[in-house]
Parts: sequence; structure tokens; C-alpha cells
Amino acid sequence: MLPILTIITPIFLIIAVGYVLTVRQLMPRDVLPVLSKLVLFCLIPALTFGTVARLDFDKVLAWDFLGVYALGALLTQLVIVVLFKLLNRSLTDAAIRALCTTMPNSIFVGYPVVMQAFGEEWGYTFIFAVMVENIVILPAVLIAAELGRGRSEDASAKLIHLAGGIAKRIVSNPVIIAIIAGLLVSLSGLALPEVLSRTLTVLGNAAGGIALLVIGGSLVANPIRGNIRDISLVTIGKLVIHPLMVALVLLCWPDFDPTLEALLIVYAALPMAAVIPIIGSNYGLRDFCASSLVATTVSAFVSLTVVLTLLL
Repeated sequence: MLPILTIITPIFLIIAVGYVLTVRQLMPRDVLPVLSKLVLFCLIPALTFGTVARLDFDKVLAWDFLGVYALGALLTQLVIVVLFKLLNRSLTDAAIRALCTTMPNSIFVGYPVVMQAFGEEWGYTFIFAVMVENIVILPAVLIAAELGRGRSEDASAKLIHLAGGIAKRIVSNPVIIAIIAGLLVSLSGLALPEVLSRTLTVLGNAAGGIALLVIGGSLVANPIRGNIRDISLVTIGKLVIHPLMVALVLLCWPDFDPTLEALLIVYAALPMAAVIPIIGSNYGLRDFCASSLVATTVSAFVSLTVVLTLLL
């Protein structure tokens, strides 16, 4: 247990530092969106492009990882939607709650956790998670959420409009763009110039720490309030049901790299993504999503400690 705590504790200490800095106005709340954009539009894309460009193409497309991660998330979404429908929530509300339980913070939290627990050689795996989250997990939930908002005669038009919006979101995502550009370089067989490679490495190394500080700062403005039962169910869904569904899929899936199998469960056990309150605001659920973000982030200290103790 002690070795695991030495891995997890620094990560959550940095989150705590971000919280304290924001409370003391040393990192004001109005700076957080700027830092978040810096991470999402510069540091993480630099890290992603540099990492993918250096990988063998076959290693980039880890089909077993992608398949298990997608199927585990979809099964979790199904369980959560059914659960909240039984609690008389609308399809839209149930879908957004399903998003909270299946869209982990694979960039801001997952990358630092994997680097600390498994080593730098496995840091690139966050790329797989990002691909599935943007191409499978998010679209599946948004389709259900939109269908729950409209009349049946509008369903076809809504789906067409939504498909266009999803496609635009995917192709304009800076991390997805970086993955595609890195794949092209990987396929070409060309090596990055040393100067460019070093530049990307320096930028990428800054991503993890700044991302964790931003997570800590974002918790200041989001106290837990609202339906405590639903928030608790979402927290259990994200930190318990999601990794259990991934583990269940792994039991039925042909064996592959044991480290990748372990990493799948770790990614599933991460707290929910920081961007979800923004998505939830489109459906009148920003406060609920923000409260769930706080609950899953704080509780993840325990869940990740348990998961890593079992896996390492």
C-alpha cells in the first residue's frame, strides 16, 4: 500500500496546491480558462504529436485496447441510463449522467497517473483513451441526449444535425489533429528533426503539472450541491461500475499485453473529465456535472489507490 500512496499522493497534492493557490488568489479563477486552453491547445497536442510520430504505426493502433475500452464504456452507459430511467429521469438527464460515468479525465489526470505508476514508456497510452472518448463515448451519449429532447418526427433531422456537429468537434479537436499528424509522420517512416523533437519534449513535460494545478483550481468554484443521491450514484458509476465493466469485457476478450489490460482498468477508474460541466450546461445540468466533477475527483484518491494496489 505504501508504494502506491507514494505514486498517488504527489498527484493529488499538486491538485491540492492548485486549489490553495486559487483560494489565495495566487492563481486567480479567471486565469484557469487560459491555463486550460494552454494545456489543451498547445502542451498536450505537442506531447501527443511528438509521442505518436516516434511510435511504430502498429503500436499506435492497439486494436485490443481500443475495442475493450469502447465496449466497456458503452456497457457502462447502458447500465447508467437504465438505472436513472428507473429513477424516473428523462432520457436526456440519464444520458448526461452516463457521460459523467464514462468520460474520464484521461489527459489532465490519467497521463500523470500512468507516468507515475507505469513509467514514461507507457505514457503514450492516453492517446488511445482520447481516441475512443471522442469517437465513441461522447457521440453515443450526445445522440441519446438529443433524442431525449425532441419529438419523434424531429429525430432524423436532429440526428443529421448532431452527426455534423460531432464530426466538426472531432476534426477540430487539437488532440485528434495531433494524433492524425503524428500518424502521418509515423507512416512516412521519417524521423523528427532533433531540434523539433526536443522542443516537443519540453512542451510535453510541462503538460502534467499545469493540468493538475488547473484541476485543483477548478474545484474552488464548484461546491457539491444538488441531488446528493444522483451525485453519489454517478460517483459510484464512474469509479466502480466503469472499471468493473471494463474488467468484465477483459474476462471475455482474448488475452493481450498484460500491461495494456491493467491500464484499461486504470483509465476507467479515473475521475470524470473536466470538460463535462461545459457539455452539461447545454442541457441545463452544469451545476450537477460540476458537483459530480468535484465528488469523483476527490473520491478518486481512494479508488485509484485501491485499483493500483490490486494491479501492481
